[in-house]
Amino acid sequence: MMKDSGPRVLLVDDSATIRYAMQSRLQLMGCEVDSVADGTAALAAIQARPYGLVLLDCFLPDILGQDVARQVRQLEQAQPERPYTPLIGISAEADPAHVQRCLDSGMDGMLDKPLQTLAIRRLLALWCDHELGEEGEAASPEEEHDQDLARLFLTTSLHDLQALQQAREEGDAARMSRLTHRMRGAALTMGRAEIVALLECVDEALLGGPGAADAISLLLQSLGNALQARSLQS
Repeated sequence: MMKDSGPRVLLVDDSATIRYAMQSRLQLMGCEVDSVADGTAALAAIQARPYGLVLLDCFLPDILGQDVARQVRQLEQAQPERPYTPLIGISAEADPAHVQRCLDSGMDGMLDKPLQTLAIRRLLALWCDHELGEEGEAASPEEEHDQDLARLFLTTSLHDLQALQQAREEGDAARMSRLTHRMRGAALTMGRAEIVALLECVDEALLGGPGAADAISLLLQSLGNALQARSLQS
């Protein structure tokens, strides 16, 4: 007798590292997974087919996750025959005001990055009636992440760092903030606490104040050194 296919999940995140890691984890849980990198592609996917669950990054490069949620809810109101789409926001930001804005936009819940296996199991059970039991808890990042993922993390992080340095030279603080958010989400997923800490310091320095430009320059240099050191260890 054939086993029923698992729930179809849409994963929306602009970090290639997070998409790779989470798609692999969801597939191990028996899910059918589609993954996209921006809000435009997410809306197109949701319009094209029903999903049992959507994991939606809150800070996408083209459309905020909150705006994606609003458009999905508007689509459902305009087409009452459409099945309801559970939308779960995913973010490295966990302050109450941010969470409330996401819920007000039409999201059904929030998960902090890095995403925890047990939390995802509970969401699949709640929204998709997909029970997995409690066995097989998440491995540590070192055990869980294979060499391909580690190489992807380093490659994309170094690319983002180069873009971050260019944005600093151009004085584009908004782009710098978007890049640090994406890099921090990837570093959290990989369990790279030293890189997360440096990126949080960059975010604080972006708020301004005396010596901010010099501080950012030094922090980006330290970030590059940390990534290069990790590259040599791989």
